[in-house]
Amino acid sequence: MEKLKYLLLEGFKNIWRHKMTTLTSIFSLFIVVYIVLILATFGNNTHKLLHYLRSKYKIEVFFNQTVSNEEAVAHIHKIKSIEGVRTATIIEKEDAIRIFKDQFGEDIIELLGYNPLPVSAVVNIERGRRDPIKIEPIIQEIRSIPKVSEIRYQGNLINKIEKNYRRGVEIIPYLAIFTFCITALVIYNTIKLSVVSRKDLINTLQLIGASNTFIKIPFVIEGIFIGSISVILVFPALFLTMETLNYIITNYSSIYLKFHVDIVMMIWALVIVTLISVIGSHRAASTFLK
Repeated sequence: MEKLKYLLLEGFKNIWRHKMTTLTSIFSLFIVVYIVLILATFGNNTHKLLHYLRSKYKIEVFFNQTVSNEEAVAHIHKIKSIEGVRTATIIEKEDAIRIFKDQFGEDIIELLGYNPLPVSAVVNIERGRRDPIKIEPIIQEIRSIPKVSEIRYQGNLINKIEKNYRRGVEIIPYLAIFTFCITALVIYNTIKLSVVSRKDLINTLQLIGASNTFIKIPFVIEGIFIGSISVILVFPALFLTMETLNYIITNYSSIYLKFHVDIVMMIWALVIVTLISVIGSHRAASTFLK
């Protein structure tokens, strides 16, 4: 018990002796871990933004002029059965007249004496999938349906959104690994400086028979303290950032979107940084122990 108390006190004495180095390390780790968790949070919530954008995808399908409302309903059922299609809503000839009048302020029947507007449909794409949606196969299947005369859709925009989403999902894990490597390097260098400054004491302890494990433990405690404090400070900063972002989105945009912080992800961050701290501190201390 006395030995454990001594080791803990030595660990905290190391921190106190090197206050500026410790504060610098905590701040550096805070920035690194904050960036990692911001990336992870955005990665965890990216699908919400994608779902919102997908809800705005719109495919307009126009049938031949000769197609009646009843015939169009049968064709629309075929469209609904296509993989990737969420809904398909018919716009009857009478509805088309009303939409034309709302948009242009003119009654097309009065202008032309007949209704030239065909039956059409508005098709919406599935939005709940996390994998990218390929729009072209859906368009090709709709084209194969009899009496479809024209299809309008924002193909280039949809493809860009899906491609950028896929790239973002692929890049985020590599960024997280890179920043965690920086975390390990910061902890390693901090503990190494502490070990170098106490090299004479370490040599003295070795001469009187202290084991390498006994000598390393205070440095490991120092590393764990630096790592855990940095992560704990990140938690409120991350919550504040997400709440500020949600406030801006809610009050200054028309997007209905809310970002959430995953508590499990934050716990994992604490565990991983603590583990990195233990390994980094152990290796730094081992450098001068033969």
